[in-house]
Amino acid sequence: MNRVKKTFFLVFIGFLALSFTGFAFGNPQKAKDEKMPEKYKKWMDEEVLYIMSDNEKAVFKSLTSDEQRENFIRTFWRRRDPTPETPFNEFREEHYRRIEFANKNFFEGRIGWRTDRGRVYIMFGPPDFRETNPGGSKGFLFEGADTAEFSSERWTYRQIPGLKARISRIEFIFVNYYETGVYQLTDNPALANALRNISIPERYVGYSDYIPMDSDAPDREAVAQQARDEKMLMSPMESLSLMAQLTKSRGEVLEELERTTRLRKLKGFVESRESLAALTFFAKENYIKGEGNLTYIPISMEVAAKDLSFKKKDDRYLGMVNFYIEVKDEKGTVYQASDRLEMKLREETYQRRLSDFYQYKHSLSLAPGEYFVHLVVWDEFNNNVGYFDRKIIVPQFSDDEFNISEVILARNLRIIEQKNEDVVMDTKDIPELDVLKGKELKVPDKIKITQERGGPFVFGNVELNPNTTREYTRDDELIFFYQVYNPTFDSASQVAKLYIEHQVWRAGNLITAIGNPREVHIPIEQKGSGLNSIDRYPLTNFYAGTFTLLIRIKDIHSGKTIEKKVDFRMK
Repeated sequence: MNRVKKTFFLVFIGFLALSFTGFAFGNPQKAKDEKMPEKYKKWMDEEVLYIMSDNEKAVFKSLTSDEQRENFIRTFWRRRDPTPETPFNEFREEHYRRIEFANKNFFEGRIGWRTDRGRVYIMFGPPDFRETNPGGSKGFLFEGADTAEFSSERWTYRQIPGLKARISRIEFIFVNYYETGVYQLTDNPALANALRNISIPERYVGYSDYIPMDSDAPDREAVAQQARDEKMLMSPMESLSLMAQLTKSRGEVLEELERTTRLRKLKGFVESRESLAALTFFAKENYIKGEGNLTYIPISMEVAAKDLSFKKKDDRYLGMVNFYIEVKDEKGTVYQASDRLEMKLREETYQRRLSDFYQYKHSLSLAPGEYFVHLVVWDEFNNNVGYFDRKIIVPQFSDDEFNISEVILARNLRIIEQKNEDVVMDTKDIPELDVLKGKELKVPDKIKITQERGGPFVFGNVELNPNTTREYTRDDELIFFYQVYNPTFDSASQVAKLYIEHQVWRAGNLITAIGNPREVHIPIEQKGSGLNSIDRYPLTNFYAGTFTLLIRIKDIHSGKTIEKKVDFRMK
């Protein structure tokens, strides 16, 4: 079973103006009259030196007030927080723990965090294996070679975020040159050879192209390269290059975001303006029972048209906004997707854009578990970027347990005609049919496959326009959708019975019942599929504030009752 499935859909909808809040910073130009206070300079040049990108540093140096710097620092750590929904930032705590450890254990006449060993430890954490040779004994780095060695250490990491998949591990070699007490990270382990300046055969030990003088190997470099390939290790120079690259890393959640040219460009803007997220947007994911053991997750992202920039060309106004989604688990990225929405507005549409918004609909399927979701919206014309990260817990829907899906709030819905599309394929393009040919069974040259057309928020013959902000006005209707799974069917009547109640509450008080409680009978022919439930209620008599929609369903035959709640706001 594939771990991830996906579909996507773009839509433009006219809507009443939404209220937005977001980061507000001054013009990020370099301050001329104000010198950066020492505590912020220390934070930039010492505390986060190894985990701060060049673009982040440039933005931080350009800020002109302490308030902007404090906002930047908060955003800096929040971007790296693996559990942003909790007050404890594990990334920040671990970072400062590493600095403290480096200062205590790697002092070399200068503070530990400034040493090569301290730098590697702070960037990558404790190695999986740390081998030390404090006395410079023979055979430590140069196994089997008869040569004296300087004191050295070898740190081995099984895996580092961003490491190429072809490499199974990476080693860093630190050498105490001439026993000065300073362990330097070296790109040439041969420098650990204490006899390299003496004119004897042992002086060549450790060089990557060294082959014993009595060897009859015709191509010493080829032999040396073969030995390196067999070890599947990074060369010392590759190690240094990787470390230089990952110095700019901003935590696992920001690594390897892009696989296409457009995504790489998007990443550049995110890096350079990540603490000036001027483009506010809203996003909401929903959880529905999917195929097999997967959970279906329709996602909606929307941004107000008033926050986007347009360029006039002839009689149209052009706009361009990009959407990006990345999902990670504890092992790394499991899903990425991006799309671009291009707008060409007529004059009258452009003039009423203050009450419009753009919505991006997407869907994917994930196995139940914990994930980190990274969302980005980028306006190409003004380069404003909005983003956020959050942890999600994808629920599991059992095949036999009575349950209901998450409740999806909508602004409106429409009944659609379900369309099937016939796709004709050459059987030679379907490798799975080769087994039939092998059994001398006749296989047609072409076959027709019928595909059902739909979208992320299409359920049966109903398409929802999700209310991502969960905000309504008195002119709106409260529209909501959910699915019911695995009711109990009576063996005699072959019918399942549900008692359904829909209510609206506020501050612990019942405001209204949506319709009368009702008993619903379900024939056994519908067993095994999710049962769609849709209801709507006018909000004319509601006033401003936050309300809670309560869904209560009782399985009459089993006696089990399930409740689901979802909040919405009246403006």
